[in-house]
Amino acid sequence: MKITLEHNAQTIEANDSDSLLTQLKGAGFDIKSTCGGCASCGQCVIVIKDGEANLQDPSFEEKQLIGNVFHITKERLACQTFMTGDITIDISNHLQKERKNKSTVVRRTKEEAQQVVEERKQKAKEKRENAPKRLGGGKRPKAFNFQNESESENE
Repeated sequence: MKITLEHNAQTIEANDSDSLLTQLKGAGFDIKSTCGGCASCGQCVIVIKDGEANLQDPSFEEKQLIGNVFHITKERLACQTFMTGDITIDISNHLQKERKNKSTVVRRTKEEAQQVVEERKQKAKEKRENAPKRLGGGKRPKAFNFQNESESENE
């Protein structure tokens, strides 16, 4: 059996005893899963592009997490998906998340940091100066008089 990855047309040899999550991680792909394959996090979602007939039916746990709309979305949990034949899948969501998490750290000298702080202060000052003036109500409202009407009439 073979797993074909749509994003790069790579083929992975597979077996029917392990879940797709296990097989993809074994092939070196970082499929996000915080529950370790127990079907409790729902993060290992993959898209089946071809060969949906070569998959076992969704488990109860999988239906609890992502619903019974596989025929519309073609999404399955990799940890709960077992193969019976060749399939083509899309794991590009997991690859995009990897790229997003890899951010570059900007290192500045002390002088550059001071310059950035001064620029931000100047922008804030300009913003305050250019902001429209608020028109308030002027006077404060009078305090309520809690005396009864009969008491106020006697006075």
